[in-house]
Amino acid sequence: MLTAIKENKKVRSTGKKQGSVGISNAFINNRVNEEAIGLALTSVFKSEKAYKLINSLTTNIVNAKYSSLMLIDGDALRIKYSNHLPEDVENESRVMVGDGISGWAALTGVNVLVKDIETDTRFARRNNTRYSSNSFMSVPLLLSGKVVGVLNVNDKANGEAFTENDLNTLKIIARYSAIAIRNANLIEKSKKKSIVQQLDNDYYDKKDKYLPVTFKSLKAGPFYKSELYLKNDTNGDHNYVLYWKGGDRLFINDQREEFIRKNINKLFVPKNGRKQYLRFMESNLDKVVGDQDTCGKEKLGVAKDIAVNIASDLSSVPDEICNIERAKQWINSVLGLIRNSRDNIIDFGSVKGDDHYLFGHSINVTMVSLIFAYHIGLNVEEISELGLGLFLQDIGMSNVDPMIVNKPTRLNSDEYTIVKKHSELGFQMLQETGQVSPESCLLALHHHENFNGSGYPYGLKSDEISLYGRISRIVDVYSAITSDRPYAKAKTSDAACMLMKDQMKGLFDAEVLGSFINFVKSSGVLDKSRIAV
Repeated sequence: MLTAIKENKKVRSTGKKQGSVGISNAFINNRVNEEAIGLALTSVFKSEKAYKLINSLTTNIVNAKYSSLMLIDGDALRIKYSNHLPEDVENESRVMVGDGISGWAALTGVNVLVKDIETDTRFARRNNTRYSSNSFMSVPLLLSGKVVGVLNVNDKANGEAFTENDLNTLKIIARYSAIAIRNANLIEKSKKKSIVQQLDNDYYDKKDKYLPVTFKSLKAGPFYKSELYLKNDTNGDHNYVLYWKGGDRLFINDQREEFIRKNINKLFVPKNGRKQYLRFMESNLDKVVGDQDTCGKEKLGVAKDIAVNIASDLSSVPDEICNIERAKQWINSVLGLIRNSRDNIIDFGSVKGDDHYLFGHSINVTMVSLIFAYHIGLNVEEISELGLGLFLQDIGMSNVDPMIVNKPTRLNSDEYTIVKKHSELGFQMLQETGQVSPESCLLALHHHENFNGSGYPYGLKSDEISLYGRISRIVDVYSAITSDRPYAKAKTSDAACMLMKDQMKGLFDAEVLGSFINFVKSSGVLDKSRIAV
């Protein structure tokens, strides 16, 4: 079949014709040659090679001097390959969809044949000086009826205008080009490692026992108290020398901060287990959130593991300012994930349960509430305040005996009295840091208050409880019911919402609960026929 293409090119180069039919028309009518074009283009599985082949076949088969391939990127066309433009021009060229001739072809999906640019009523203008002919063609590349790019040709080699036969030939090339590009992209995407896989490979690479750090991760992030090593490269060998023993704050003066800024590419921390791995992932969380090759469910899983690790560090050192800053950074990253998600990332299967009930529960409540708050239209500042308060609302539990927290049976009266103190303790702890807004601090105080006044610690009613507190109470109970606890197995989302609506009347703000059940319904995890709001 490839031979058929070469033979056709050879015939056209000699100027021969078959009867009164032009060579291009003969080419179109020769089914073998069309199949050969398809085979040639769809046999290439690397994008760059496909772009080059498309350009080569186009100029040779259509007998044109110049051609360019443009693909849609957002709301613009970008040149992927041309045989006449400098590389820097290709890289910088950007045509908005709808602008110019190629932009019009991309917008409308209509094939363009211009025999003379200076007289064509649609696009009449002076011809570009780089072209010797006034004739050109632009054909959109279509996949499932959607335009993905445009194939352009200029200047027929014999100096004549392009014809309808030439346009038909270019349409065939464009059709198979679109398929070739799609196939190459799919194969490359299937082989491309997600950022999570890349980070995993970096961490578990046994050849190197150290991890690169960022300035942010040292100053107000996961490595702020870690051992720090300087890397020296000598004769191609990597040598690591201890620079900072860790344990104390690293940035004790401006001189040290400036040194670290200048040498950040030479600073590393040692690999030493699961917590260090999660700190490494935390320092790269924004990359994970922004990675198009990582699915939403995996992003949520990584974010949750990181959050549990931060919560664990907070529990160990609850008054450590840096850990609160880490919580704030985590909230911002998850908000970015929620805002940028195309499918609302509502996958409650990814936001349930955890081996460590206390930390896992707090993170579940935080994640579900952030998505719910976004769903009901709270602004970014409000969602951030809510998120931080939720993340920290159980911080007072760090002062409660773990034997009570993880007791496999229901608490007795004395144990329950001890647990109830965590609300006031947490509120006081957060206030003392000076790093948490009053609205966020109040969540620690209000998240066990019931709408009918039956909650603790103060028995507040209705509007006496902050909106954040009312939201938290609903999501807190929902998350508890749908998670395995020491004394109870998890219930389904359907059963949890029915239980909260029918058997816990008065505990929740009815309006907020109704919005929450509608929100859960919209996620597709409920049997909608069984719950009437």
